[in-house]
Amino acid sequence: MSAKDEAAIRAVLTLEAERCRAILEADLVALDAMTGEQYIHIESGGTTRDKAGFLTAMARPGHRFIEWVIIENNVRLFGKAAVVTGRYYNTVQVANDPPVTKHARHIRVWVCNDGYWTNVAHQATALPAPPPAG
Repeated sequence: MSAKDEAAIRAVLTLEAERCRAILEADLVALDAMTGEQYIHIESGGTTRDKAGFLTAMARPGHRFIEWVIIENNVRLFGKAAVVTGRYYNTVQVANDPPVTKHARHIRVWVCNDGYWTNVAHQATALPAPPPAG
């Protein structure tokens, strides 16, 4: 693998971590900056959103992520595109309802334009919760 490819993979993984941080902190400015204008977001339940819908959902009053943990992230480069696949879980609190933890596989597509990577697609597939340890 070339040094350029290694640098691109590091950049994408850094943005993946920044995306998690921004989701946890409801940092809409950061999410807006790293999300492409033609973004498509497909939730594990099949709901689709564009960029505006994604940012609106992240800003809902009473809606907050308590944790967002990437268990596995693999990056493959295809020219100016990076495809990230892996697994994660998150815990979300909606209004006064009890927190809900979701486990899923994900695929995200990042595109590099003028040296800056933007997330243009996210798709999640729900997974069953792992059995308790022990």
